[in-house]
Amino acid sequence: MTTNTTQQNALPERMFSRVAKLAFPVAIQSALVSILALADVLMVSDYGQSATAAVGIASKWHFVAIMIMAGLASANGVLVSQYWGRYDKVHAKTVTLQAMKFGLAIMVPVTFAITVFASQIMQLQTNDFAVINQGAQYLWYSFPVLILTHIIITAESSMRSSGDAMTPLVLGAITIAINICLNFILIKGYLGFPAMGVAGAALATTIARFAQVVMMWVVLSKRRHWLLTSESIRRHQTLWMTYRKLAIPQSLNTLLWALGTLTYQIIFGHMGTTELAVFSMIGPFESLLYATFMGISVACSVLIGQSLGRDEFDTAQAMTRFFLKFVVIIGLGMSLCLYLNHQFVLAWLNLDSSSLRPYAQPAMVVMSIGITLKMLNMIIINGILRSGGENLFCLRMDFIAMWMVGIPLTAYGAFVGHWDFGWVYFTILTEEVVKLGLCFNRYLKKRWLNNLTIQPQPATCA
Repeated sequence: MTTNTTQQNALPERMFSRVAKLAFPVAIQSALVSILALADVLMVSDYGQSATAAVGIASKWHFVAIMIMAGLASANGVLVSQYWGRYDKVHAKTVTLQAMKFGLAIMVPVTFAITVFASQIMQLQTNDFAVINQGAQYLWYSFPVLILTHIIITAESSMRSSGDAMTPLVLGAITIAINICLNFILIKGYLGFPAMGVAGAALATTIARFAQVVMMWVVLSKRRHWLLTSESIRRHQTLWMTYRKLAIPQSLNTLLWALGTLTYQIIFGHMGTTELAVFSMIGPFESLLYATFMGISVACSVLIGQSLGRDEFDTAQAMTRFFLKFVVIIGLGMSLCLYLNHQFVLAWLNLDSSSLRPYAQPAMVVMSIGITLKMLNMIIINGILRSGGENLFCLRMDFIAMWMVGIPLTAYGAFVGHWDFGWVYFTILTEEVVKLGLCFNRYLKKRWLNNLTIQPQPATCA
């Protein structure tokens, strides 16, 4: 009995190489995306704090919409990984097409609303007319970005869930290189082009995203990739219901979370333009720090999902213990490294001036404290609970932690307690403490150990 138990709880062979194969490309791609966002902010910062704040606010609205897409893509990825564990390409492609169509039906009206009502939307976060005007320009010049991004992240989620994380990385890296080159040309005004400032940053993103969609189509066509060549099932209602059961709570969850981060930004925006500029500049850097853990959480989700699809529940549990220990070790190391080097980071981000340092330095200290907390939550929520379909629980948990604890405390500190910027920034961490308590308890209950696949049924193939 002891031998059997040991075998059941052993990690799969070549565990580190399998994790690296998935995590490393995703981590690099996430880091590149964060570097691009950081480059946008740094390049337009030459135009003043209003331009910096405008890009931060306008891109946050895109971030909210992209989080809806991320929820749909995540649900797609969960199902594709489980079907891929059974080597079932037909159902994997069918759910991918369902996710693509469902997301486009949402993104088209969202894009219209964000573009047409750009000025009104900007007024929700700031009263500074210069910030409102430049932010509205950013939203107008980037109007097709959301639709293009949905196509990209849905296809990428299916590729990663089927074990191909390198193709999204290569295409994403080329896209980011194009974007940064266009940034120099359009923001600053080179090669005969006029200097467009904030509008140039938006136009560069639009052109680069369109190029990424074209490149992805060409590469998949030449490879005769399963996403294009495999058959799909028309009007598969059972699979549609399974996907919708995962996607709707997941999308509501990501929307709730994105609106929460937007609310945090609104709070800092009404504290002052300087506070908003600092908050907008440290945000992309924080995302850069989390890129490594984003890769690990994706690897965790894919590998656990594939095991659950094969009913290998003991293997799935063993992998979760591996990932949790791994993240704690890396998180503590990164926390210490950031704390010891935060002065260098401030200088790199141009936040070491006498007007910005009093706000940015305490925020960096808080960031170094919160890294391990946030990364543990990312692994448990995205890598473990959602891979087993626990999306409804995650929705309730996020509402409690963010909207009943984190946001009220932050608003109190900013507008009632009139606390300093650093202490207000610190109150955001209370959300992470509540999340960790709720999520770890759910993890221990093992309700996430679910096989979400359905048996293939006779159906008409396209």
